Amino acid sequence: MSDAYNEDLRKLAVKVASEIGCSDCMREGVYCALGGPNYETIAECRFLQRLGADAVGMSTVPEVIVARHCGLRVFGFSLITNKAILDYDTKEKANHEEVLAASRQSARTLEKLVSMMVQRIEPNNNLV
Repeated sequence: MSDAYNEDLRKLAVKVASEIGCSDCMREGVYCALGGPNYETIAECRFLQRLGADAVGMSTVPEVIVARHCGLRVFGFSLITNKAILDYDTKEKANHEEVLAASRQSARTLEKLVSMMVQRIEPNNNLV
């Protein structure tokens, strides 16, 4: 889907992130969604990396498609909670504990980011 995300909301997110001191934790890139609920395989990660994906997850894309078809402005962000495993010889594995720890560590910052963004979105200006 082209032009899925609203540029004004993206700029607002960057501004708010700067104000709350988390500009360094914000990245923009290509997100690829895979069906879940399971972690991506090494083969999938390698393939997606070759295609130019910067991050992979199990959500966001279906919701964005529905919102855009409803005529809504969309902003999307993802908390990257685990590293993609690209090496078959590694002992590393994606694990749920790593995901939970990363989520806990970032919860307050994300809550602040979303709260401040919502406060600044103009009422009755949800449609494209």
